[in-house]
Amino acid sequence: MNSAPPPHRAGLLPLNPDDPRHMAWLTLGFIALHLLLWTLLPALSHRAPPWDNIEQLVWSQSLQWGYYKHPPAPTWWMVFWTELLGRHVWVTFLAAQLSVAGMLLCVWRIALAVTTPLRAFVSVVLTALVAYHGLRGIMANHNTLQLLPVGLLLWALLGAVRAPPQGAARWWLWAAAGAAGALCVLSKYSALVWFAVAGLWLLLEPRMRSLRAWGPVLLGAAVCLALLAPHVAWMAQSDFATLRYAQDSFENSSPDSAGLPGYWADLWFFTTAQLGRLAPALIALGVLRWRLRRTPAASLPAPDGERLFVYLLGTGPLLLTLCLGLGGMHLASSWATTFFVLAGLLLLRWVPAVTPARLLGATLAVGLAAQLLLAGGLALGRGVLVDQLGRNARSNFPAPAMAHALQAVWAQHAHTPLRVLAGETWLAGNLSIHLPSQPLVFIDAEPRHAPWIDTAALPRCDLLVVVDRSPDAPAPSAQTLQLLARASTHGQLSVPWTSKPQGPQLTVDWGIVPATQPGCEQQKP
Repeated sequence: MNSAPPPHRAGLLPLNPDDPRHMAWLTLGFIALHLLLWTLLPALSHRAPPWDNIEQLVWSQSLQWGYYKHPPAPTWWMVFWTELLGRHVWVTFLAAQLSVAGMLLCVWRIALAVTTPLRAFVSVVLTALVAYHGLRGIMANHNTLQLLPVGLLLWALLGAVRAPPQGAARWWLWAAAGAAGALCVLSKYSALVWFAVAGLWLLLEPRMRSLRAWGPVLLGAAVCLALLAPHVAWMAQSDFATLRYAQDSFENSSPDSAGLPGYWADLWFFTTAQLGRLAPALIALGVLRWRLRRTPAASLPAPDGERLFVYLLGTGPLLLTLCLGLGGMHLASSWATTFFVLAGLLLLRWVPAVTPARLLGATLAVGLAAQLLLAGGLALGRGVLVDQLGRNARSNFPAPAMAHALQAVWAQHAHTPLRVLAGETWLAGNLSIHLPSQPLVFIDAEPRHAPWIDTAALPRCDLLVVVDRSPDAPAPSAQTLQLLARASTHGQLSVPWTSKPQGPQLTVDWGIVPATQPGCEQQKP
């Protein structure tokens, strides 16, 4: 019997929506385009990346088992790409979007177990349009960089449960799920929400209703714990710094948590923020339905497969978090970044069952137009418009100009190479990547925040201290001010923030703390 895909009418592209190979190449091509657009356009339009990207560049100066605010995996990811490509602004966009692209690949593989290759492609397109994966997907923070580990965890979990009870594949897949789970925790502790919902799914899953089925699960748990052990040891050594930071976030971020109005406002902001960040995918779905409104329906296999998995894992983390909010916990909107990984699969319920060729054409048109509109709008709004309007924003932060001015100051007054730059993360981190020697950043002059700084070796080199004196700049730490007070040479520099001469200025106090010991030439930068 001939099992070749049925013939189809040629369109703008020689693609057969009934051919799995064509759909595979199209899906991979769309993910590659998403990666290219959301890396290239921000790189061309932004003089500086978001704050979190700079923080990751600063932390990537050293490999640690943990950092004073978060676990280490996202920083390891950034270390890999900066070692390969250099410490540049565009590399942070690439690192963030590679996490998104990897997550989309996992979503595609999950979708192939649930529905047809064509509708799996549609689910990837809709998932890619969620704001967390595009507009906010350029932010190389622990939320965005957890997307790939979450995608790997869900893919491995589904594959492990679907694997035949006999044979080694099931054991290997559970070991992979354990490794992916550890990577989720090493990215951000919010992985516990995913563990809770995944555990509920396993308890409800008919294929797990035997003691024999849980043997490989124990292997996965053992792998997870083994991989987490070094980080747990670091936590104990650091007096549980990351947990204390998380606790401080809970206690200090809630607006008027004791009052009922503030409590409900907090919950309302979180909920509406999620609707807003899902909006691009919802609008695309609406446009897709509108384009297909008069198309005759065609027979389509019902996406039976793994409905419980999609529905529970697709909605459970958000619902659980909302329950925590109802219980009184402050909810930061960005905590839901990874909760929309399966959004495209959930939205398939409202995608009409029409002729494959028509669905393919409409999805391509809507998906490509939405990607170009969103990515182009971000580049225009954060690049050209902020400059033309004379507004000071992070995206047009004049770090290159300030770094050039500080380099001239250093050449005039310092007597050693520039090895260390002390200051607040945003200012010092931006300056560091534009200074020729790319000095190490001594965050807030606080040794606990910068374990890559050899404090015993600091007296060997002149040290540059910078403090942002612009309006709305964060207050410098007490340690930074103490270091600035020790400077033998100091001054103030201002550079235009935009192209408008009468526009806002970036004003920085600088000081050079002189070396008191020899040996700077031998010290590594």
